[in-house]
Amino acid sequence: MSGRSEAGVASLQRVTPVRMALILISLVMLIAWAVLPWIHQPELGPTLARVIAAERSANELDIQRQGLSLPPIAALVALGVAFWSVLSPQLSRALALVMLVAGLLGLVYHVTFFVDLAESGRNELLGSMGAGFWLTLVAGVALMAQFALPRKVVPGHEINKVLGHQESVLALGILALVIVVGLLNPRYVADRNISEILQGNAYIAVAAIGVSMVIISGNIDISVGSLIGVLGIISGAMVVAGYPVWLSWLTPLVLGALVGSLIGFLVAWLRIPSIIVTLGMLSILKGGLLIFTNAEWITGMPTEYALSQQKPLGIPMGVYIMLVLTLIAAWWLRNSATGRAIYAVGGNAEAARLSGISERRIIMSVFIINGVFVGIASVMFATQLQVIQATVPPNLELVIITASVVGGVSILGGTGTVIGSTLAAILLNTIRSAMVFINVSPFWLQAVQGVLILATVLVDILRRRRQLT
Repeated sequence: MSGRSEAGVASLQRVTPVRMALILISLVMLIAWAVLPWIHQPELGPTLARVIAAERSANELDIQRQGLSLPPIAALVALGVAFWSVLSPQLSRALALVMLVAGLLGLVYHVTFFVDLAESGRNELLGSMGAGFWLTLVAGVALMAQFALPRKVVPGHEINKVLGHQESVLALGILALVIVVGLLNPRYVADRNISEILQGNAYIAVAAIGVSMVIISGNIDISVGSLIGVLGIISGAMVVAGYPVWLSWLTPLVLGALVGSLIGFLVAWLRIPSIIVTLGMLSILKGGLLIFTNAEWITGMPTEYALSQQKPLGIPMGVYIMLVLTLIAAWWLRNSATGRAIYAVGGNAEAARLSGISERRIIMSVFIINGVFVGIASVMFATQLQVIQATVPPNLELVIITASVVGGVSILGGTGTVIGSTLAAILLNTIRSAMVFINVSPFWLQAVQGVLILATVLVDILRRRRQLT
């Protein structure tokens, strides 16, 4: 009992006035956007920001709409960081920097609004703006100003060390890119584009979770792109043939696990290198996909089958699936015995064996898990449009592996996180979209991906050399 009491007291001590204030500021920004009047219009009266963002007809005064989705995103990021600072107070200085960037992200709309106001000369609109508009503005400034507050620096958790982690770099890179391109072209932060950035690579992020586990174990899977296409076609063909929707969603997961178990058996028990096995599987699946579909697209799926097109609370279902699976996988890898064994086998297979870990069992397990994640990704891929293509996007497996490697998963095995791979998948789509809005050829995206891969692998090799010296 005394141990629990001490833990409770320690938790309460972490909630300092500064941290409580940051939580409250984040909540104020979120509530102001969601429920307080954004503007008072002559005929429509008090109008909420979320109403203006969702309905063009609700914008009687024709105020700037681009970027209206950013304040709630910034508020949620800031709220998450504020709670994180309570759980990990030693990181408070680094988290304060992330919150500063979140505050700047929330102000992007206000900056574009004032620029539009200056260009149009309609300064009288300022008198019509409601409490929600001004409170989000004040909250955004407060989130930026909090970085100047003095904070205790814990040895070993200096800001430069924390920001040296791949996940921190990727998160700040995404936020900075959205801010810069949003200021250059306000259409970039329109609700539809923000939704597309998060949703567009959601199935890639889910597939990258499984591939990341495979790479961490010291193996590779280059057949994931073709497997997504095959399983997606099977799922669509089943629902068109009259099978229940739930069965059409579940079957790809089962088949993915079976394919993963076959690959795992060949790699773990017959000792065939994983790159050879998955290269052969890639060819088999690609050929089978064209034979099975006869190069014809699958159409005529029922409305209820379109899982990825559903939008609970206005957020695409794919985003929910991506976030939930990422958090579950990250927790499992860190806290379960099997998850820790995956790192051990990938880091030093011989040492893991001497510790009593079965290398064969772990490799078999990781390929089966990867197959399940690929199955989930295939359902997300198949349900995001009204048709299912007979071929998958070109170089899909390369994009998935790129997300894993750029996310910080060492190609040599033993290190990395699935949170990094998810952030990398979002970053790649953010870059692709940004190129369109700043008039850069999208063909440069492949070059950018190549540079990111080389830079990440080089940093990983240098880091390993420093550890050995």
